Amino acid sequence: YLRLPYRVTAPNLLLPVGISFYTVQSVGYLIDVYRGTVEPEKHLGLFALFTGFFAKLSAGPIERAGHLLPQFRQAHSLDAARLFSGLQLMLWGMFKKVVIANFLATAIVDPVFVAPSRHDNWELLVGAWSYAVQIYADFSGYTDIAIGLALLMGFIFPQNFRSPYRALGFRDFWRRWHMTLSRFLRDFLYIPLGGNRKGPRRTYINLMLTMLLGGLWHGAAWTFLIWGGIHGSALAGERWLGERYPRVHLPRWLAWAVTFNVV
Repeated sequence: YLRLPYRVTAPNLLLPVGISFYTVQSVGYLIDVYRGTVEPEKHLGLFALFTGFFAKLSAGPIERAGHLLPQFRQAHSLDAARLFSGLQLMLWGMFKKVVIANFLATAIVDPVFVAPSRHDNWELLVGAWSYAVQIYADFSGYTDIAIGLALLMGFIFPQNFRSPYRALGFRDFWRRWHMTLSRFLRDFLYIPLGGNRKGPRRTYINLMLTMLLGGLWHGAAWTFLIWGGIHGSALAGERWLGERYPRVHLPRWLAWAVTFNVV
């Protein structure tokens, strides 16, 4: 092999805030324009506003050009009902983020995750369950703040969470959790790969590929790839069981327990 006379090191780069969200949003815009479902935006300022609108920049929700760009061209006036609804959403989001998520993080999750060997099995289990609640309260709380803040200015953002931990299956979960990402993965990955139109085996492969790529979108690490593999396997397995045993249904409590614990 070639021995270099100097050490090659990767530059220490600072990535912009929200890069994964506005990158995905821009990719969606390009695909929509390519498909002809959205007209190309000729005004650079409006396109920059669509890409970097501050309310959704850090953690979404992921917007589609056909939904948000027309709103920028409309006139907006102060509306008392919209103002009240927006403030309600923001306060509820702050409660979830500051009170629930931060409390669980400092009181339970961080001590368990920092030193798991110091805790018994039940404490580890409670720590894992608490982290599930923490990450939901944190993420959905931010989303509520973003949607409420946009509403104050007259912009309507799509709903991003709908009680995901009440899901009774993995498809049901992804219809409720990070709904704008779910729709993006469905429209721009799963369906173009063939969806469920090319037979059962190809459907399972498409589900797995979609979730693996969804995992990599969350972060370029093996842990995220494994996370995507778990969800892909769960979705494919649920579909296989439904097709093979269509008349067999788990009790609601058991379906909920399996879904929540696997998630």
